[in-house]
Amino acid sequence: MSIFKRLTATFSSRVDQMVGQIENHDAVVEVAIKESRQATAKAKVRLARVQRDGELLRSKINQLQNDETLWTNRAKEIAQKDEEKALECVRRRKLCQKQLEQYSQALKKHEALEQRLAQDIHAAERKLGEMNQQRNLMRTRQSAAQALNSISGVDESVALDVAEAFERWEIKVTESELEVGTVDSMDLLEREFLENEDKHALQAELQQLLAEKEVSDD
Repeated sequence: MSIFKRLTATFSSRVDQMVGQIENHDAVVEVAIKESRQATAKAKVRLARVQRDGELLRSKINQLQNDETLWTNRAKEIAQKDEEKALECVRRRKLCQKQLEQYSQALKKHEALEQRLAQDIHAAERKLGEMNQQRNLMRTRQSAAQALNSISGVDESVALDVAEAFERWEIKVTESELEVGTVDSMDLLEREFLENEDKHALQAELQQLLAEKEVSDD
């Protein structure tokens, strides 16, 4: 099991235990998130060091490859003039090849480790993001529940006081509206026209009823 999986398991276990023992769940989760964030940050710093080590290995391999080519060319150039120097060039070429093999194997293992660490850190960051989202969701749910409890927990006397307060408030607002003429914005002329129109409509309906009565009497 990787270090981050063990870390996540440890945090989860600790959170479960503490949540069962302590009332302030938000504080418990916040501590767990903080510790997880710190551990992830440290791991990212260490991964950066590992990546720099990998770059040094690659640089060394590149230098050895250049040296191998250099000693190969030197051996070819001097072979006809000085066999001893040519043999020494070949010996150094073989040394470069041996070191190349060693560094290449080391780099292969290093890259595998680097990839695994990067994956573990990615998983830790994803888990941290999920913990943050769940914490925010639980905070919202708790706030909503507390609001509902506050409203439903109001006794009848308090509810009556609140209702009376709303009524007094409405009266006050209505008085203010009356002062500026906003309650009944309909002027007298418009009201008179509407009353006459309504009266004419009723008279017309009455005349229709009377006409129907005369027809039925005949």
